[in-house]
This record gives sequence, structure tokens and C-alpha cells, in this order.
Amino acid sequence: MTNATTQLDRMPAPVWNSPEPPAVPLRPLRIGPLEIGFPAVQAALSGYSDGAMRTVARRLGAPYTLAEVLIDRFILELKNRRKTQHYLQIADEEHPVGGQLMGSNPADFGPAAQKLVAAGFDVIDINFGCPVKSAVGGCRGGYHLGQPDLALEIVDRVRLAVPSQIPVTLKMRRGIDDTAESRDRFFTILDGAFERGVAAITVHARTVGQKYVGPSNWEFLRQVKSHVGQRTILGSGDLFTAQACLDMLRRTGVDGVSVARGAIGNPWIFQQIRDLIEGKSPTVPDVAEQRRVLQMHCELSVQATNPSAASSTMRAFGLKFARLHPNPEEVRNAFAAAHCLNDWNAVIERWY
Repeated sequence: MTNATTQLDRMPAPVWNSPEPPAVPLRPLRIGPLEIGFPAVQAALSGYSDGAMRTVARRLGAPYTLAEVLIDRFILELKNRRKTQHYLQIADEEHPVGGQLMGSNPADFGPAAQKLVAAGFDVIDINFGCPVKSAVGGCRGGYHLGQPDLALEIVDRVRLAVPSQIPVTLKMRRGIDDTAESRDRFFTILDGAFERGVAAITVHARTVGQKYVGPSNWEFLRQVKSHVGQRTILGSGDLFTAQACLDMLRRTGVDGVSVARGAIGNPWIFQQIRDLIEGKSPTVPDVAEQRRVLQMHCELSVQATNPSAASSTMRAFGLKFARLHPNPEEVRNAFAAAHCLNDWNAVIERWY
């Protein structure tokens, strides 16, 4: 665990432009009618938060997870075929679980949201935060933060399309950039979304222009939570350790934290946060525990797809899990060279 912690400690520290506020008492998290309880959830993670990852996270302490973001047109055109049906598969033990939508045409959002509800998702999350070039260039994700009228039309269409008992939530960044105009647009969307019945909003405290570079502005999260009062805000950004998650909760006053990249390869982070809250030393998974969870993850991935697809998926996860191994570089290189499940299992036998 020491090597992984050292690596993660090199991540940028969150930004504070004023004296640090006193610690805020922690509260059980609620999203609309859903009692989540523990205020740390797993974010939607493109290319990662499939059913296998979500199930592992739930088994290791996450009270709520989000599926990887899906483009609305993709969902509408999705057929019930073996090759693609896993995108809408939900295990009984996953509930509550959220489905996340991203797109450019407001008219597609309502029908796509209905399809996610029919598949069994308990929450519909709208992505207005993705900063990658393909999303913004395609008028999706973070692009909508510069178009408040269009963004709120999307919110309206989703909220009207799904049953009232299904919470609708948003994922936002703190704006396109650091201009006053971008900040005004952020708050226009934030306030308008709550007025339209959105149950909770997750705010990543970087701008779209920042992508994932530079520190996350936690002071902005504190300002947002102060602005909305009793409405539910989850914070995101620079949550690579359990201590960072607890610090964000206590320093900013947000109602919950949404753990993204910090959960890839470390599903124990949710138990580690619980440990800190209870005044215990964080759980450190030994090699045997890492092996158990890696094999569990692999079995779930094979069940959901097929050995070939699972091989590619687990190679990517292996690279992330390697950070926690006592020999992270050697294990990472071994997973990188694995081209099939037999190779992957050989890495497990050799290093775990």
C-alpha cells in the first residue's frame, strides 16, 4: 500500500483561496426518495464502471454506484444482443444504481431515459460534465455548460419522461472556464435544474477547459453548497484517497462525495472512508485480499460478457490494481503483457 499512497500523494492538492472553514458534521446521504446513507458513492466511469466493477464496489462498501455514461442515441439503437446486452444488465445486488446519459439532441434524452428506467436503473443521471474533446466537440457533456437554455430543456425532457419516483440527477463541472460569464451560466443551470425537480447535483470542481489537469477547486464546492442550502450536492475532484474523501465532506459541507478515478483499482476505498469516519486506521488489502477481489472481478466480467471481452477489460483493471501491490511496476508490466485470460491468470499465479 505504501507505493500506491506515495504515487497518489503526488496528485495536485485541492485549491483554497480563503482560510479553511471548520469541519462540517457528516449527514446520511439521500437522493430524492432513496436513502443512500453512507455519503460516498462510486461515480460513472467511462470504460470502467460496468456491472462487474459496480458489483465489486457494492460488495466492498459502496452504497450506490453509477453505470458508465451512455450516449442517448446509442441506447435508443441498442438491440438485445449478446454482444451489447451487458450495457443494460443490472444485478439484483446492485440496487440502488444509476444510469448516466449524455447527448446533443434534447429530443433523444426523454426516450433514452425511459429505456434506462425499463432496464431497471433507479436513478437517471444527466452528464453535463464530460470534458473530453470528442464529447465537447460533439456538443455533448461539458458543452452544455455554455448553453443554459439547451441544458435546462434537456433536464425538463428527462424529468417529464420518467416516473416521478425515479430521481433525476446531474453531473456538472464548475463551468467551461474561469470567466465570470461561465460562472453565471453554471449557477443558472444549477438553480434551474433544482427548480425543475432534479434531486441532486454532482459538481466536479474543475472547469471543462482544465480537463483533469491541475488542482480541483474545493472552495468552489463550499460556495455551491452554501448557495443551495438544504438541496443535495455531491462533490468530485481529487478524491484519490479515503482521507481526501473525508476532508472534502468535512471542509466543503457537501452532502456526499462521488469517487471516480480513485475507485479504479481500489474498491476498498469505500471501506477505508468508513474506517476513518469511525476513527479506525484505514483497511489495507494484503496480497491475498487483492487476489480474491481481482478473481471475483474477473468472474463477474466473464459472466456478463465473454472470455475475450473480459480479457481486455481485466487487463485494464489489472494495470490499476497493480498500484496496490508491493511490486507495482513489475506487476503492472506483467498485466500489460497479458493478451488473453490465460496470460492474465498467469500474472495472478505469479504475483498474487
